[in-house]
Amino acid sequence: MSLLELSGLHAHYGKSHILHGVDLAVPEATIVSLLGRNGSGRSTTLKAIMGLVRPSAGTVTLAGRDLTGRRPYDICRQGIGFVPEERLVFPNLTVEENLVMGVQKAPAGVPAWTIAEMYDYFPRLKERGTIRAGYLSGGEQQMLTICRSLLGNPRVLLID
Repeated sequence: MSLLELSGLHAHYGKSHILHGVDLAVPEATIVSLLGRNGSGRSTTLKAIMGLVRPSAGTVTLAGRDLTGRRPYDICRQGIGFVPEERLVFPNLTVEENLVMGVQKAPAGVPAWTIAEMYDYFPRLKERGTIRAGYLSGGEQQMLTICRSLLGNPRVLLID
């Protein structure tokens, strides 16, 4: 059984039919990359998985549990993390406060990511820990968004 599975996924933006029956099976401990030209539906596929775009047909399942049509926060709680293309930080909070916002308990028996580990992987963020996130460069904001997503201890991490 696949950890993440899309079956016959369709999605629209208004009258524009963007996804046409997408099928995808992702086994556990696998890295998958979606390739295609601008406008080919890569971001829409990720947003449909996350519930940010409601699929008009098809299903999204995680470990056999149907997530189709659920709200994004519920999908996140089920174990899917998302790093959007846009740099979404809390601009008036410090780097450290932004990271704390992402901390979630890991499932039983699974080691949880820690803020200290994030600082080990991204030492620049540790240097900037007391700076408001709105003052970070674009690259630093993207690092912060990735770290915050990892601190949610997702089973699947989607990066746009």
